[in-house]
Amino acid sequence: MDVCQHGSSRNANIPKPASRTLARLLHPLALATVAGYLALLAASWWALQRLAPDTVTLHLFGKAHVASQLHRRIGERLVVAGILAPGVFFLEYLWMGWRGSSVRHLLVERTASGRSDLACFLAGLLPPMTLISAAMSLGIVLVSGEWLRQAIGRVTGFDISIASEPLALQTIILFLVYSLFDYWSHRLDHSRAFWPLHRFHHAADAFSVLTAARTHPAAFTAVIGTTLPGLLLGSAPEALADVGILVMTIRLVIHSRIESDFGWAGRWIVQSPVHHRLHHCLNRLPVNLGFIPVWDHLFGTWREAPGLPMKIGVATPYRHGAWIAPDIWRDYRDFWSGLFRLAKARRAA
Repeated sequence: MDVCQHGSSRNANIPKPASRTLARLLHPLALATVAGYLALLAASWWALQRLAPDTVTLHLFGKAHVASQLHRRIGERLVVAGILAPGVFFLEYLWMGWRGSSVRHLLVERTASGRSDLACFLAGLLPPMTLISAAMSLGIVLVSGEWLRQAIGRVTGFDISIASEPLALQTIILFLVYSLFDYWSHRLDHSRAFWPLHRFHHAADAFSVLTAARTHPAAFTAVIGTTLPGLLLGSAPEALADVGILVMTIRLVIHSRIESDFGWAGRWIVQSPVHHRLHHCLNRLPVNLGFIPVWDHLFGTWREAPGLPMKIGVATPYRHGAWIAPDIWRDYRDFWSGLFRLAKARRAA
């Protein structure tokens, strides 16, 4: 049985010779670009630490509003925008070359879907997106994990904490638990009720590294996949930060244009871009949901990627482009109208 409609991309699983990768790495333009970028990144970090204040007080409507820890908050965004994403872009270039890279797809091909990916990534770096997400999710994204952990402890008398364990062990445990909760959160995203919101992510008709950032602001299921693991374990903030960076790196890699299934590791340790492409295929298969494949194997949702190219996307039409508000608002309305229909049908049953 054909599991997914075929696209026009090249075949997968073709290993790249080391000599070709080395030639791309040592290309004068690549070396100059990397050196210039690192210098710019270092200058930006120096300017942030030396020139920008860590606390700013704004006086609005007769009240003082204090914004503190600005260096840390800006630094977190700098890690994602300035280190992780460019690093994955570069690895993808070394593997696929210029013609197969996300950079070429985003800046030269400039498809409408690619512009949506780029707009979502840039919007996610801006503080106002937190407020928009909070409003559309009815405050779900602002729920404190520590508050929930203490509330559960008061009600059940059961309190789990790994904060006293070594940081490395905390990170490993938290990553495994996070991946399990993320699997079920993702599975919930593919349910009839929550699909209209997750559909926005699947609407991309071509992968790029930045497709990972193409998420709907109304992240109702994020409280399961993101908040619950940390609150249940009471882990140290450093472990949360380390796991956050690791998870973001994996998400960027599995949405890249790298044509590989990563062999045995891609079937058990970390999902490969080719396997994730099957998850995004046009036939909307609820498979390969976890970024750690072992959960898919355990819960019966693992599927091996076919050797043929795959066409990705959704059947629902999208306008795409840099102005993403119409698509986001349409999907948000579809979510609520679908939820009301489900509730009405259950009352009538």
